[in-house]
Amino acid sequence: MIQTLTIGASPAEEDCAQLGRTPDFQRLNRLEVDCYQAALVARYGPPPVGAAFARDTSTHDFGRYTELALCFDPSDEAHADYAALFDEGLGRWFHAGFTAPVEYPDSASPTIHHADLAAAIRSATSIMRPPFPDGEQAIANLRAHYPELVAV
Repeated sequence: MIQTLTIGASPAEEDCAQLGRTPDFQRLNRLEVDCYQAALVARYGPPPVGAAFARDTSTHDFGRYTELALCFDPSDEAHADYAALFDEGLGRWFHAGFTAPVEYPDSASPTIHHADLAAAIRSATSIMRPPFPDGEQAIANLRAHYPELVAV
């Protein structure tokens, strides 16, 4: 039986787009979720075969928001072990060698640092070069999951 574990929209200790407050919320929310997935892949590797990331979308009074989720079979040991890595997720973007795709100096004017996932991954792979701890493995993880976005 497949279960869905909702992970969140961004690292727990980071600011993120706020439904009903952030201009262009839908786009920034999707960007942050995509980048969060990439950061988790960099840190923990791609999901095992048969497990997959998904988007958990919910409707609120102010509109729809999306969070990252993992679909997995808890009876499969590899799936369960991978899902357990996300109990803590990431606290900060830099814990996986990423920078925030968007910063929120105030609620009315977000600062976009990465226009899309490809830009965020390019930035992260340049940060992860030695002497970044485990940087080579993080880049290999990204290359395995996003071969079209990570240059060899």
